[in-house]
Amino acid sequence: MKILPASRPPLLLAFGLLLAPAASAQTDSIALHPCAIVGEKDKNTIQDYQATCATEIARGDVQLVPSDQVRAFLDKEPKKSCALAKKPSECLGRLATATQASRAVLITLNPGQLTRVSGLVVNPTGELVDQKSIQIRSRGQPQAELVRTAITRLREQLNLVPLKATPLVEQPAPPPLVTTAPPPAEVSEQPRDTAQAEQPAPPVSAPPDALGVSKQAPSGGSWKKPVAYTSAGVGIAALGLAGFFVIDGNNAMVESNKPYENNQYPPQSDLGRISELRAKASQQRVLAGVSAAVGVALVGTGVYLWLDDRRAATPTPGVAAFSVGPGGVSVVGFLP
Repeated sequence: MKILPASRPPLLLAFGLLLAPAASAQTDSIALHPCAIVGEKDKNTIQDYQATCATEIARGDVQLVPSDQVRAFLDKEPKKSCALAKKPSECLGRLATATQASRAVLITLNPGQLTRVSGLVVNPTGELVDQKSIQIRSRGQPQAELVRTAITRLREQLNLVPLKATPLVEQPAPPPLVTTAPPPAEVSEQPRDTAQAEQPAPPVSAPPDALGVSKQAPSGGSWKKPVAYTSAGVGIAALGLAGFFVIDGNNAMVESNKPYENNQYPPQSDLGRISELRAKASQQRVLAGVSAAVGVALVGTGVYLWLDDRRAATPTPGVAAFSVGPGGVSVVGFLP
């Protein structure tokens, strides 16, 4: 028996080694810029805030690039920080490219009684992926806990990890349906004499003197029609109100995005107003959805009542017969 040389496994191994560098270059890791602390001068406190920032951002399924790689990139920058750069988004894009990360993130923290925190997410090409800011007022809790809570809430809102496309799986075709013909009905034969005996008697024709009179059911007023008109009118008004909420919410969102035009970052004094505008936009969208749902339900109810009222108002004719014969007087009626 002759054994053939195994030539395919070495070929597959070589092909896999060629694809290994390309596969290792694709990563979903995040390059986290050191948290920028505003208004704090104590170095130890700044380091504590930066450690809290990195710890909270790294929770869950977020994989961070090693900090030494981020620091090595920033050491080559003119101002040693992307937060101080003229265009922070371009600096963060270069950071993501240099560390082979899918995105770069910059968190800016302004601690105090009213703690403000904002986040900037950029892809390797320097394009803005997401940008949000929140503020939390102190209610007596320690400043460290307040900072941790603010960063956690911001992390839940930021679009940090790219969405992974789920491969489509082709479903197998369902088996063909097999229809079974119903069994033939059994026909029972009766004796001829019995079948003739069970035949109904022939109908008796009405006397020639019968007079046919047609009646219609009296039509009266119905409560459905006015209720239908009222419901439809209120529903149309609710739909108009939903349109107003949508326009007002969009205007608030456009107004909140104006400070970020041309890759600019707004001053800290405007973050509170921007947060209020975005909260108003979100609230108006919710009101628009509720108002639209109510309007559609009311209009649908009005249309249903109107159609039902028309169907009920359609008269069904009745027939009555009055006959006079030599044997007496008879009245025959068929109700609708």
